[in-house]
Amino acid sequence: MIIRWPFPNQLTQPSAIFRRLHNSAVGWSWFFNGLRLASGVLLLPLVLHKLPEAEFGMYYVFGTLIAIVPLVDFGFGPTIGRFISYAMGGAESIQAQGVAKPGKSGSPNYDLLWQLLFTTRKLYRYLTLVLLVVLGTWGTYMVELRIHETAAPNLIRLAWAATLLSTLFDIYANWWGTFITNMNQVLPAVRIGVIAYFVRLTLTCVLLASGVGLLSMPIGAFCGSLIQRTWARNKCLRLLAGHPPPQKIDHKKLFAILWPNSWRLGVQFISGYMTSNANVQICNYTMGLGFTAQYGLSVQLMNVAVGMSAVWTSVKWPLVGQYLARHDNPGLRQILRPRVWLQALTVIVLASGVILFGPVLVQWFGHGKQMLPRGWLALLALDAFLFMQFNLWTTLLSLQNRLPYLWYAVGSNALSLVLSLTLIHFTSLGLGALVLGPLLAGSLFNYWYWPPFAVRSLGTSLFRFLFGGPRDSKADQAPTA
Repeated sequence: MIIRWPFPNQLTQPSAIFRRLHNSAVGWSWFFNGLRLASGVLLLPLVLHKLPEAEFGMYYVFGTLIAIVPLVDFGFGPTIGRFISYAMGGAESIQAQGVAKPGKSGSPNYDLLWQLLFTTRKLYRYLTLVLLVVLGTWGTYMVELRIHETAAPNLIRLAWAATLLSTLFDIYANWWGTFITNMNQVLPAVRIGVIAYFVRLTLTCVLLASGVGLLSMPIGAFCGSLIQRTWARNKCLRLLAGHPPPQKIDHKKLFAILWPNSWRLGVQFISGYMTSNANVQICNYTMGLGFTAQYGLSVQLMNVAVGMSAVWTSVKWPLVGQYLARHDNPGLRQILRPRVWLQALTVIVLASGVILFGPVLVQWFGHGKQMLPRGWLALLALDAFLFMQFNLWTTLLSLQNRLPYLWYAVGSNALSLVLSLTLIHFTSLGLGALVLGPLLAGSLFNYWYWPPFAVRSLGTSLFRFLFGGPRDSKADQAPTA
């Protein structure tokens, strides 16, 4: 087995390492995830210190409600991104299922890119209106359910209204970032995201420290989204400059191509929401805000470990789409093999750190607040690792414009919800029921079946993919991330 370290051996000087990291999408993505997910550096201690326990629990209620946004997107974002990658790979056409035959030139299809851009803009106007109805109705109900536990209900209502408005702006404006990312401008897209989020995080921290409370988050989020939207839009239009758009665009035809796999992804996202985010709502409904804070914090920190680790592969997905458009399986194997190993090793190290040091640090910073016991944390880490592998390989399948795993994933997520509800009502496991439900449901089939299935689509077996040498695939001539 050969795993190429992403940094050349000659990079031994600190200045050379810094330059490499500055020009690395992985390095910037780690920093981005450090700001976005591992907000414990600045935001989490302030939230722990400044918010009373009831408002702290409401903070996680707001967070899980915002997680409904991908459901309203209904899979259009990933589907559009996939077709943008195909267009950058020279695809002459796109189709509802599978990958069309590769184009002869291999150069970007700018007419198709323009068609996708105008269709995306029109589509997200309608999606924003749908989000207003869905999130406004459901979210208000969930907030009102426990608002009597807080000290200032009217202030919480105002914070929820601001959160709703900032979320609406986010989904309407920030599809530009997805567009330039899938044009294989991963590094510029991540840099834009880092700077926008830095502004968002800094403003949120200042407002929290000033006593603004839950209003701090939506104000910071709106300002960050405004910066990201403006910058990404200008970058995208510069990339398309010199290639005028076609005179006529058939939005209905493009929508008909986007819809079949978009609704399937939407169904998958809804069922995934039932597993990951509905557990927080179950905890909130059955056990109160105090236990919701304990469970939500544990899941958040484990998601930090997964998010930091998944960067190794996520920066390559736009390039993977181009290789798929060219039907180049050997090149795909060469790109993915070292990234899969680095992703797995990274999550093991980070999750171990959460288990060993997380509870102590949270008690120290949070004035007695708690995480899950270490035994349940270990099982939560195991489920996170297995789900990350499942997500990795099913993402590869979805980039091939097919979703054979869809109904198996939906069934597993529904079973997970049933198991969590059953265990929490009929056993004394407490919060452990919310850990065992997803782990047991995923282990029955999805966690072990889909990785080898997806690897076979690359023309090899899982064992040969993981442990094969250079002869198993041709040399990778693609730029590194």
